[in-house]
Amino acid sequence: MAIPSDAFPTDTVEAIARCRYTVLRRADEILRDEPGIPVVQRADALPGVSALLVTSLEELKVAEEELRVQNNALEAQRAAVDERVRHYRQLFLFSPAPTFVTDLYGTIQEANLAAAELFRREASHLDGKPLVTLLASEYREEFRRQLTRMPAGDGIRDWRLVVKRMGDLPLRVHAMVRLVPDIGHTGSGVLYWMLTVPTQPY
Repeated sequence: MAIPSDAFPTDTVEAIARCRYTVLRRADEILRDEPGIPVVQRADALPGVSALLVTSLEELKVAEEELRVQNNALEAQRAAVDERVRHYRQLFLFSPAPTFVTDLYGTIQEANLAAAELFRREASHLDGKPLVTLLASEYREEFRRQLTRMPAGDGIRDWRLVVKRMGDLPLRVHAMVRLVPDIGHTGSGVLYWMLTVPTQPY
């Protein structure tokens, strides 16, 4: 969620900076022991400097209050964003269909619990693993060819894969794959995979 550009009281900060500069310059003029400036004139000017300092202090108090309010608003926005991210993360993690995300080269970046159950591995052990290594060896070359032909548009690609599972026989699955643009580690997009196990052989 983008933070609006007017979320910071820049006008107040600039006003304080100008006031502070004026006070310091005036104080320097009055207190500097320069020849030709009578002591009485310096003394008469001190109340003006004092008034400027009081005004500057009040401006600082106002700015502090505005910054406190803005900080509270930003914290609330950040909490809302964090909750939204957690919401969709949980939906992905607990989806009943085996689902995972790979980069454009087929390296797994995220996998949900159903995918881990399908491959019979911990979800964390799938992260960073090339998907091709989880396929039966005789199907890997065809998988590589199909991966290079993955369309760059919005279409969904239907694939047939034979996956290896630890401690079990290879399993034929149906994979629906879609390119999700503009995200991922490099911003070039990711591949979103959803697998199903056909009830009838194909």
